[in-house]
Amino acid sequence: MKKGRSFIWGFCVFVVLAGPVLAAETSSADLPWTKGYLNLGYYLATLNSSVRLGESNTGIGLDLSMEELLDLDSSKGTFRIEGGWRFSKNKRHKVELGWFSFDRSGSKTIIDPIEVPPELGGGTISGQFNSTFQFDIIKAKYEYSFLLDDRVDVNAGIGLFVMPFKIGILVQAGSTREINESITAPLPVLSLGFDVVLTPKWYLRQQTDFFYLEIDGYEGGIADIQVALEYLPWKHFGFGLGFDVLTIKVKANGETDVPGVDFKGDIEFDTTGIQLYLKAFF
Repeated sequence: MKKGRSFIWGFCVFVVLAGPVLAAETSSADLPWTKGYLNLGYYLATLNSSVRLGESNTGIGLDLSMEELLDLDSSKGTFRIEGGWRFSKNKRHKVELGWFSFDRSGSKTIIDPIEVPPELGGGTISGQFNSTFQFDIIKAKYEYSFLLDDRVDVNAGIGLFVMPFKIGILVQAGSTREINESITAPLPVLSLGFDVVLTPKWYLRQQTDFFYLEIDGYEGGIADIQVALEYLPWKHFGFGLGFDVLTIKVKANGETDVPGVDFKGDIEFDTTGIQLYLKAFF
């Protein structure tokens, strides 16, 4: 934990001190970087998610492997949209927005009884499990390009990932039992990006977002690494192929003061996938 915080603070200091030194004097009119863009694409990912409902630090809780135990899809495709705008004349200041979601459901018969924690009603459950797991990523970021010339754009930024989770389990075995939990996990992020002009029509882009937050009985961590190769053959349109690895961990004790978090338990969610997208830019 201390090493992670030291790295984050050291990185921030580096950005502040190195920006004026590394800044290039190339005129913004001669730069190849677009003023604004919009990416519309299809994201195909493998998913691995686990949920613990109830106390996190004791043996009292309901542990669920959403893919293995409840038979949710381990791979899923979804629509994904991202956009950005360089709002300053020198093109160094940029805002970015993005959204995608996964909505999965599964059905499986479980014979061995599963213990339910007291805060969820207690007892045991078994029988026909119908489950749903809905998950959204909404992100907004500000970035500053501290090195920007006609070949490279090295940028750093800050932002916020807002992630609504909804988990539903309906058990049917003689009597009906229903469990529903939801959490909107807000996580601030630091970002570091590195874009390269390979040729006038080919671009390589890399972006990393990361952070860890612990406050008022709430812990959240995120790491998102994206790499994309873009081909821009036309004046305002092109294509991109990206690779994305995302890891999210959220833990809450149900007594946190963080807005939108009224959940008690743990959520771990990992995706690894590729994205094919159409890029519109100006």
